[in-house]
Amino acid sequence: MPKVSDDYKERKRESLLESALKCFGEKGYHTTTMDDIVAYSKTSKGLIYNYFKSKEELYLTLMQERTVQTFEKINQRFQNISSSKDKLIELFQMYSEISLTEKWRNMIRVHMEFWINSARHENLQAIMIERYKDQYRLFLSDIIKQGIASGEFKKTIDPDIISSLFWANIDGICLHYSVVEEDEIYKAQFKAAEEMIMSHIVI
Repeated sequence: MPKVSDDYKERKRESLLESALKCFGEKGYHTTTMDDIVAYSKTSKGLIYNYFKSKEELYLTLMQERTVQTFEKINQRFQNISSSKDKLIELFQMYSEISLTEKWRNMIRVHMEFWINSARHENLQAIMIERYKDQYRLFLSDIIKQGIASGEFKKTIDPDIISSLFWANIDGICLHYSVVEEDEIYKAQFKAAEEMIMSHIVI
């Protein structure tokens, strides 16, 4: 048997993830089967199971890689920003500038569908809640705490509540756009959300 390189394995893995995302986007997460993904990726069931044990593992891997990419992008944009207020403004700007493609809309639809589906499965729900609390909410909560300490934000605000409110706005606006697909309203909603949150927390 010829030796398979690590580069080949990684490219195959990425190809399977991309096929899964397209399949989830077209058929929906709930109705997609591993057989569907096998057929879509034009590979064998044995090969796909060498990389991923289940449909759930495929999805969770997709989401974790998306999370890593998101935080890499955020940290890059934060390189020359020290102010907590400016970091929060930059986050709103980053999401409002997202390229509004069909691939991105599919990702949002699949993400929201999985969130709903995970609520019916205790183990998946625990994974999703942990991902949200330990990565997204904690990240922004720390920025808000720094802003309180530096005197940029009001001492009376709760960092966890504001962080949750921020991500709830992000999810809600993105979900709305994934269905309605109105570009200008999408951008205007982010601007309005920014103004509301900043007026509530900035001294």
